[in-house]
Amino acid sequence: MRAAALLLVAACGENLTPPPEPAPVVPECFPNRDGAITASELPVAIGVTASYYVSKNVPIAPWKLDEERASDDVIELGPVALGAQWFAAEFPQGQFVVDGGVYHQTEQALFLDGLASETESPKTLIRYDAPIPVLRFPVVDGDRFTATGAITQGTINGLPFNGQDELAVDVAGEGRIELPYVRFSPALRVRTHVVRRPSSGTPVVGRRTVIYLFECFGEVARAESASDEPNPDFTTAAVLRRFALGVKP
Repeated sequence: MRAAALLLVAACGENLTPPPEPAPVVPECFPNRDGAITASELPVAIGVTASYYVSKNVPIAPWKLDEERASDDVIELGPVALGAQWFAAEFPQGQFVVDGGVYHQTEQALFLDGLASETESPKTLIRYDAPIPVLRFPVVDGDRFTATGAITQGTINGLPFNGQDELAVDVAGEGRIELPYVRFSPALRVRTHVVRRPSSGTPVVGRRTVIYLFECFGEVARAESASDEPNPDFTTAAVLRRFALGVKP
């Protein structure tokens, strides 16, 4: 019952800002398992966190991510309120922050407004000239779209940046995702390819992400590729994150 922790955020790393006080309110949501995720089936519960296993540089296969590894870390992750962040004034439409990404959600889509580092030093601040959709509702198998986020007067690790992020999203399958000690069905598999292209010079960097979404819960697993991975069904994840049932860090 948390919002999906989504895309483009690999360039900034994880934002593990503690959830705000007072205690969060969890929206009521009950999966109807119809293979379509609407905005109401992806509620944003500010301050609610879930535990995730995190693995690095590991082999992966579609739909079967239940292998346990002694080297796994466990983190708590969930959406936090935008208002308390140092960059809040830069995102007038923003509602919440996950993984360093600033988002807002409507009945039509989940939008990424931009990206920001957890602290001002070293500073990363990217505000798209117009927010870009990272999910369109309803999320259904076979949906695909592209979007481009223009970046003007951005900052990445303290250095100025102008250019754009080019996003391609496709929902590539519906099925049962197997995780340690738990299964989710039907889940939807969403593949995203992001290319960051500077307005001049190099480098042009691409990264692929595969996430698995389940109604009323959001993201239950995520695999991120190494830079410039050519295969949309890549078999080695630079970072693999999976819901950790009953585990606390």
